[in-house]
Formats: sequence, structure tokens, C-alpha cells
Amino acid sequence: MSPIIKVSFLFTLLLLISDVLHAQKEDYYWIMGDRRNQIVFDTSWTPFRLNFNEDPMKFEWMSARPMNFDATCASLCHPTGELFCYSNGMSIDGADDKVLLGADTINYGAFWELWREGNTNIIRNFGFTITQGMLFLPWPGQQDSIFFATIYPDDTFIDINLAKYGIISKSKYVNKGGVKEKDQLFHNGYLKNPIQAVKHANGRDWWVIIADIKNIDYYVYLLNPNGIDLIHTLVIGNLHKGISVGMTYFSLNGEKMVNIDALYWENSTLVSLFDFDRCTGILSNGIFDTIPTYEAGVGIGAIFSPDGKYLYANNDYELYQYDMDATEIKKSRILLDTFDGFQSHPHEYLYFTTFGYWAYGPDGRLYNVSGYGSARHMHIMDYPNEAGQACSFRQHALKIPNNHWTIPNFPHYRLGPLDGSPCDTLGLDNHPVAKYRYEPDSIDYLRLRFTDLSYFRPETWEWDFGDGSPRVTTQHPYHTFSSNGTYHVCLTVSNENSSNTVCRDITLGTVNSDDTQITIADITLFPNPVEDYLLVTLGEYVPAHGQIMIYDITGRAVLTQRIYYGQNSIDMRGLQGGMYVWKVVDFVNPSPALPSRRKGEDVVVSEGKVVKM
Repeated sequence: MSPIIKVSFLFTLLLLISDVLHAQKEDYYWIMGDRRNQIVFDTSWTPFRLNFNEDPMKFEWMSARPMNFDATCASLCHPTGELFCYSNGMSIDGADDKVLLGADTINYGAFWELWREGNTNIIRNFGFTITQGMLFLPWPGQQDSIFFATIYPDDTFIDINLAKYGIISKSKYVNKGGVKEKDQLFHNGYLKNPIQAVKHANGRDWWVIIADIKNIDYYVYLLNPNGIDLIHTLVIGNLHKGISVGMTYFSLNGEKMVNIDALYWENSTLVSLFDFDRCTGILSNGIFDTIPTYEAGVGIGAIFSPDGKYLYANNDYELYQYDMDATEIKKSRILLDTFDGFQSHPHEYLYFTTFGYWAYGPDGRLYNVSGYGSARHMHIMDYPNEAGQACSFRQHALKIPNNHWTIPNFPHYRLGPLDGSPCDTLGLDNHPVAKYRYEPDSIDYLRLRFTDLSYFRPETWEWDFGDGSPRVTTQHPYHTFSSNGTYHVCLTVSNENSSNTVCRDITLGTVNSDDTQITIADITLFPNPVEDYLLVTLGEYVPAHGQIMIYDITGRAVLTQRIYYGQNSIDMRGLQGGMYVWKVVDFVNPSPALPSRRKGEDVVVSEGKVVKM
């Protein structure tokens, strides 16, 4: 095999969590954003993070963050959801945005220097260039240590990828963490880029999967209390040799694995689908399909629906859906959507928001970032468990700061043991945890759609909507409330081991026109200052007929827009630079013929100031 130059890097960081089945929120912060070569602060290049501890998910600035991201990206939270660390594959920073001791140069060498930013006063390094080049996993049985493994090209700049491991102490160095060992070789060979993992059937250990450059041999490692060991070399793939981009994902129940692989600058994209045995670590029953490749083939992604019924695969311009229950899965493939030509920034080639790389959101949505270099929008699939257009794939749905095809790589942390399997030997049980989200109908705000997000193998569901109506046992119900008010909505999930209940107070509209402030409403603006689009996130309150009003310093209303529960994009491009006052108002008992504003029939939900740059 002739050497092939490769600019890619793979990095895996594996973290211990002492209580396996209570590790729930390790993926609740997504650290993203590209501030490359920016000496002067510019909100369009703002480092940011997505915070899934909130519902709806919120954007947060990370203006103090020095780290830059390319494609390699991962972050890790404590089980309770607080950020612990994050990395771009070249170094590791803590929650304080400062490098962990000993983690400033992971896999340092000539290849590392190739991707180093020259002005170290601004950014320490560019970040490596491979999607799914980093992965965090609990290291079972090691109370205070983080096990991390790296897979990267060696310093000869040819296609020889080395796999190494290291150890970080989680509490050493004043509870900040620090590297104790690094760069210990455990695999040497010609490897493809993505790396993924899935929970072993015992509910504690982890299977770690990598593939060779030809896509024929798949290497199955097991991370256990003693370290990481090669268990299988499986000759099961389909020949697809060359410099590649792509992704690997398991279904959330761990029963299926998909690898999508596009040969760089060639018209060839291969979808490889396998069954997976969580007990033995065996991949089997390979199904192989090809989809077209366009441009450089850099926006290649694949991911399963949360319930495993559907598989989504895309190139830069086309998104497909497969029915995993079909007798012939390849023949079930349908074209779900095509790129609409939208640009995040006019007249800039790299700002096309084509399709790209996926990640599972803790909110049950699937998030997709463009494979082009600087797209400032994300695509969202709201209901991936639904067939065809009902999955609600929304192109460029979410305005974000500049992002260099960065999306973090996570395994599914909320997967327990395979109860009753031969490997269910540790006495760990799946005790279900209840969780849900909701969205109001855009026409009838009193009609809500509820999406179950529970985990650890719930078997039954019971909904109490807090309005005296009969309880419902549907997993994902709709419910129409009779009037405005606050309702205590509870979901109880159960299996043979236990039950768990979660309750949320849901406020629908204002109760009367004497209300002067809806204090329960949670409204955030991002970014502020703003240059073009302002993202307004409204949570904990569903307006009957909400509007956001923007006023200049003279008190003149210069912008009015309807606002809904969730995320709202406000176009600020037509306003002059300066200070503005914003108010979110809601109307009591709105009618279809309601004019834009009637005195005495609206209440102020929240207000504040925003700066237009």
C-alpha cells in the first residue's frame, strides 16, 4: 500500500465515573465555536457552548476561552451536568478555560506543530481536523483516574495511525485534574478516522471500535478496570481504501452500528451497517450501500433515530432515511431532503450551509453542522423517531457564531446493562429515569406535544397533565389544555425493577390583564452585543400571543416580531448601531383577528437592553 498524506487526528478521552448507572449528564455541555486568527473581539467569531442542562437548550458565551476548534472536539461533564473539561485533540482545558496540568501538548511532535497557531497570545493551537477524533468514556473501577486514548498520524505524515493511551488524575492539583501518563502505545496500524464506543452488556465496561484504512478489518477493544485490551479483529467490512472522512455511531440501545465513509475528493460514499452483540463484542450481518458524493465529500454523516427505527445518512447535498424494520433495508432508503442553497454569509463560498456531521442531543433532537468551513447555522431534526417529513428536519434552523465544522463526539452515556444476557453478571439493574420535553402548537398554544426522553430501559409510561383529565399511557402524547394557567405535569416511567417520576410546572398564557410580570418566564438573548441575528430563547412559559418589541433610545418601537416558546431568531440587520430596549409582551385571550397591540390587553413578560454593533 502506497503512503498517503493525511491531515487528520484522532483523540479519545475516557473518564471514570464511580456510580455507573447514575452517570446521566456527561454530554450536557457542547463546547464549540471558531475564533481562529481573531485578534479583535468579534461576536461573529464568539466561542460558545450549548447548555442542555436547560430546556429549551441555551447558548452561552465563552469569551475567556483561548482554545480554538477545527473538527476534533469533545467535552465532558460531571454526572450532575457541570462542565469538567474539553479538548480539540491537541490539549485539554478545564472548566475554568485554563489548560490542565500536563495536558498542554497531547501527542506533541511535528504533526502537532503543523497545526499550531503562530500567535500563541491569541490561541495556543488550531485544533485537529477530524470529526469524531475525540471521545470521553467512564473508566470502570478506577475511582479518581481518567483514562484517555489517542489515535493520530505519526510524524512521518503518512497514513500510519498510532493509538496511545494516558491517565489523568481527576482530583489531583487542587481538584482541577492533571495528566499523570500519556502517549503509551496500544495500537499501531493503518486506521480510518472515526472512533466510537458503546456500553458492554454488563453495564460497566465499554467496547471501543476502530477500523482499518481499507474498511475491511474492524478492531474491537474492551475498556475494563485493568485497562484497554484488543478482543477481536473482525474481517467484515467492504473495501473502501483511501483518505476518508465520515462518522461512526451506535444505535442508542447498542444493537446496531453504522459507519459512513467518503473517499476524499472522489465520488464514492459507503454506508456500512452492522448488528452488534454487546455481550461478545461481535459485529455481524454487514449491509453495504452507496450514496452519491458531491464536491469534496467533506459533509458526510450518519446517525440513528433515538428509538433505533430509522437510520439517517447524508452527503453534502442530500439527506436519506432508511427504515431499520424493513425486510430489505437498502431498498427502504428514501430521499428526505436536499440542500436549499442557503448561505450563512452572503458572497462567501465557505458559508454555504450544506449538510454535514451529526450528534445526539440530550433533548432528543439530532443536530447537524455543515461540512463547509465557516457556516454559521446548524440544522435540527426535531422528531427523528418519525417517518419521512414528520421527522421535521429544519435546514439552517439555528443561528450560531462561526463554527469550523465542529460538533462534539459522545457515546450514549445513558445505557445500562443488557438485562438477562449471559454478560449481565455484575448485579447492576436498569432503574428507569423519567425525563421529557414539550412544544406548543404554533396555531393553538394550549395544545402541547410531549416527547419522552426517559432512559435506563423504561417499559411503561403514565402521564398526569395536572388538569383533572384521565391519565395517559402513550409514550409521546399530545394534550390540549382547556384554559390558561399553570399545570403540574408529571411523567412516571416503570420497569420490573422500579419506577421514577419527574414533574414540571408548565405555564400557558397569562391569567388576566392585571398581571404586570410573568416572573416564571426565563428569557435569554445571544449574543449581546449583536451584529446580525439575535437568538431569543423563551423557556418556562408558553405565551398565548407573544411579541418581542425593540425600542430605540427615544422610546420609538423600531422592530416587532411574534415570539414563541423555545428559540426565536430576530433579524437586527436593519437597525443602526447603538443601545436598544427590548420587551417581551403577551396578550390575554387572543383572537384570530387580534390587532398587533391593544392597550390594557397585554402584559410584560420580561424586558432588558441589547446593544447592536
